Amino acid sequence: MNVGEAAIELLTRYGVDTVFGIPGVHNLELYRGLARFGVRAVSPRHEQGAGFMADGWSRVTGRPGVCVVISGPGFTNLLTPIGQAFHDSQSMLVLSSTTPTGDLGRGHGPLHDLPDQALIARSITAFSETVYDAAELPELIAAAWAQFTARRPRPVHVTFPTDVLEMSCATLVKLDGASARPVPDGARVAEAAELLRVARHPMIIAGGGSIDAGPELRALAERLAAPVVLSGNAKGVLPTSHPLCVDNTLAFAPVQRALAAADAVIVVGSEVSDADIYNGGIPLTLGDPIVRIDIDDAQLDRRMTPTVAIVADAAAALTALIDALDDGAAPGSHIVEAEEQAASLRGDNRRTYDAALTPWLDAIEAALPDDRIVALDSTQLAYAAHSYLSCEHPRSWLAPFGYGTLGCAVPMAIGAKIAAPHRPVFALVGDGGWLFTMPEMATAVDERLDLVVVLWDNRGYGEIKASFDRVGAPRIGVDVSSADPEMVARGLGWQARTVDEPRALEHAIVEAFAAGGPQFIRVIAPPVR
Repeated sequence: MNVGEAAIELLTRYGVDTVFGIPGVHNLELYRGLARFGVRAVSPRHEQGAGFMADGWSRVTGRPGVCVVISGPGFTNLLTPIGQAFHDSQSMLVLSSTTPTGDLGRGHGPLHDLPDQALIARSITAFSETVYDAAELPELIAAAWAQFTARRPRPVHVTFPTDVLEMSCATLVKLDGASARPVPDGARVAEAAELLRVARHPMIIAGGGSIDAGPELRALAERLAAPVVLSGNAKGVLPTSHPLCVDNTLAFAPVQRALAAADAVIVVGSEVSDADIYNGGIPLTLGDPIVRIDIDDAQLDRRMTPTVAIVADAAAALTALIDALDDGAAPGSHIVEAEEQAASLRGDNRRTYDAALTPWLDAIEAALPDDRIVALDSTQLAYAAHSYLSCEHPRSWLAPFGYGTLGCAVPMAIGAKIAAPHRPVFALVGDGGWLFTMPEMATAVDERLDLVVVLWDNRGYGEIKASFDRVGAPRIGVDVSSADPEMVARGLGWQARTVDEPRALEHAIVEAFAAGGPQFIRVIAPPVR
C-alpha cells in the first residue's frame, strides 16, 4: 500500500473509526485508506464545519476528533476550529496534504501552495509537523496519543507532501510508548488534606480538566461539605440537581464573594479564565488556603498562588485526597449549611437574568429530554442559557464561549449526534451566527440525523447592538438579515416552523424530538431596542 493508506491503517489501531473532512485531488490517498480500512468519512460543506464537528464529537466521546483536509485553503479553513480546540484543551488530530516536496517552500507557485503549512499551525497545536518519510509517522502518532491521553489535551497537526502520500509503504507498527497520566505526590496530598480537614466553609472550583472525574468530585464535595462551582467546560460533571452544585456561575458577584469568604478553596483542572469569571480581567479573589490540582504543571501558578499545588490527573488526585481525609467520620452538621449556601447562590443568580429572556429559557428547560446534549452558539439567549439551563451528565454541554467564535453550534451538534446517535441533541443558535455555518444543515440531512435546532432570530447581531449602546457608540454593521430562515431550512431538507411566544416554543421542541429527523424552529425574538 502507499503512505496515505498506511497512515489510516495505523490510526485504526488507535481506535479511529470516524473522520470529518472534504476529499480533494491532494488527499485522495488518505481517502483511499479510509475506504480500504472501513473508516466512516463525514463530508461537511466547508472545512470549518469539519473542525467543529470533530470538536463536538471529541467533547462527547472523550476521544480525539480527526479531520482530513486538502492543502492550502482546506487547511486554513480549519484554523478557527483548531484554535477553539486549543483554547478549550480538546483533543483533535488534523491530517492534511501539502505541496510536493520538490516545490515545498520554494515559491514556485503550485496549486494550494503555502510557504510552510506546518508552521502556520504551531501556535495553536501541541505540535505540527511535516512527514517526509513514512518511518517518521509511528513516533508522531504515538506522541499525539500521549498528548491526548496523558497530558493536557491539545490539537495535533500532521501534514504530508502529496508525493509522500503516493509512495509505497510497508505496514506501520503502532508503538507501545503511551505515557501514563501524572500521579499525585503523596506528601503534597497529605499537606492538602491537613489543611482541608479543619475547613468549615470550603468551596470547590471544577474546570474542564475534571470532566471525567465526576464520581471523585462528588465524593470529595460530600466529604468536605463543599459547594461546587463549575466552569462552562465542566458543566454536568456534577449534576445541576445535586444539592452542592452551584453550577457554572463563576461570573456572578454573589458566587465570587462566597469564594473570597471561603476558608479553603480547591481548584481542579481550571484556568479560572476571564471567560468564566467575566469581570474585566481582574483576577478572582479566593479564600485561603488554596489547593490547586492540574495535569499541566505550567498552569499551577497562573492567576493565583496556591498554598498546595498538585500536578496530577484530576480523578487520581481527588481519590488520593479522599483517602487522606477518610478517617471514618461522616460529614458534620455543616453539610446542611453548605447545601443551603449552594441553593441560595443558585437562587441569587436566577434573579439576575433579564426578565424578557427567562420565559424562553423556562420553556426550553421544560421541553428538553433528560439525557440531552446541548450545543450553544454565541447569541443572547444562549449566553443566558449557559448558566440558567440544567445539565445532569458530563460531556453533554458544548458551549465554547472562551474562544467565542460564531457559527460553531450546528456543526458541533452534528458531531455530537454522530458520536452519540441514541441521545437527543439540541442546538441553540442566533440568526447572525447561524449564517456562518448554515450549509452544514445539509450535512445533517445527508447523515440522516435526528437533530433539533432553535434559531433565536432578533434580526441581526443583537448582542453587538447592545454593546454599541453600552458604550454610547452608533450602531454600524449590525442590522444584517437572513430574510426567511424557515424557507432556507426547508430548502436544505429540514422540517421547519416559526414560533413567537414561549409556550409555543416549548410545544414545538417537544414535538420536534418526537417527530425525529432534522427539525428547525425559528423563534421571532423580541427586538433589541
